[in-house]
Amino acid sequence: MLKTYFYNNRSINKNKVQEKTIPVQYIDQKRIVDINKLLNRIRINKKNETKKKIIFYSSSILAISLFSTLIVTIK
Repeated sequence: MLKTYFYNNRSINKNKVQEKTIPVQYIDQKRIVDINKLLNRIRINKKNETKKKIIFYSSSILAISLFSTLIVTIK
């Protein structure tokens, strides 16, 4: 049985569809940025991360405690 390797026999019939180009952003355009909005977004993100951590740790502790009570009741 003859094995063919794709990297040795490259296909000639390739799709000639061009990839999507990234839109060019002009550096000359000035954008107004409000520092307070950015700082508020950072504060909100930190709060959300701490909430996620608390939920994760509490659910893991709950799962471990339920599993341990199940083991104790089976004995």
